[in-house]
Amino acid sequence: MLDDLQHILPRYFPEHDLDTVKPLSKPTRLGQQEIVLGLFGYRLCDDAARADLERKARRIAMLSTQPAYILREALKFLEQQHLVAPGYTVLQDLVGRVVTGERQRLTQLLEQALTPEIQRQLDDLLEADEGIYRIRALQREAKSFAYIELHQEVERRRAFEPLYRFAREFLQTTGLSNESVKYYASFVPFYTIYKLRRMAVATTRLYLLCFAHQRFGQINDNLTDAFIHLVDQYEKQAKQAADEAARQSLDEASEHLKSAGAVLNLFVDPSIPAEAPLEQVRAQAFDLLEPERFAQVSAYLRDVEFDKAASEWAHYK
Repeated sequence: MLDDLQHILPRYFPEHDLDTVKPLSKPTRLGQQEIVLGLFGYRLCDDAARADLERKARRIAMLSTQPAYILREALKFLEQQHLVAPGYTVLQDLVGRVVTGERQRLTQLLEQALTPEIQRQLDDLLEADEGIYRIRALQREAKSFAYIELHQEVERRRAFEPLYRFAREFLQTTGLSNESVKYYASFVPFYTIYKLRRMAVATTRLYLLCFAHQRFGQINDNLTDAFIHLVDQYEKQAKQAADEAARQSLDEASEHLKSAGAVLNLFVDPSIPAEAPLEQVRAQAFDLLEPERFAQVSAYLRDVEFDKAASEWAHYK
């Protein structure tokens, strides 16, 4: 401000010095503000505008209860309406009220919708089994796709399933967004068990319900990823086994070509009478080449492609 005065006075008002400049009176200052606001098409955020802003913030809170998101959207609303933003404390109090109001709305609806069984299951999450709190055990995620890890993940899914089914129906009726569900769920791993127990019971149950809903989805994603990974591994192993079987079949067929040639020579061997019975010739052929090798060598000689698909399915079996 002082720098501005030192620049403006000598340039536009050389007959005045800094000592003669006095602060503007409040009416004059407000009048100048009105002129500046009029030039830019803005207006002050009066009581009516603040009421509109709070109603807008309440609707925003249903999409996401994160304070930073509500503040950003509120400032965007003020800009769109060409309103001068109120002071920081006013906005801070506004965000606090709508966050608290939205949480109270949800907890009231939850208290009305809770069944005794779901209430018991939510409260049991904060109990301990053998020194380990159930909610902490259910928070643990699978570290790998090993059988034991996946088996435990399935057990966690089974534990959360009744709460998830209730949560899915309840949350749809409240109009709560996925972002708000994630936000409320994030408080469960953030707070200690002691802190969760010290909160209002209805608030803790809301957080636990949102956590169960989100965790159930994560478990499903983990199991789906595991299924895709394991099937992919099975496919790779089957293809490797089929390739190895094809190479082995080719090698074995190549090794027995000499014997196959000897078998073919039986048909032109002058020492074998033309009237010799077939059984005698077959016996001689089987002495030269084992019976189970005939199909293999015959396919090789006829350039028949190895059936890799059948080999893969044999591996799966």
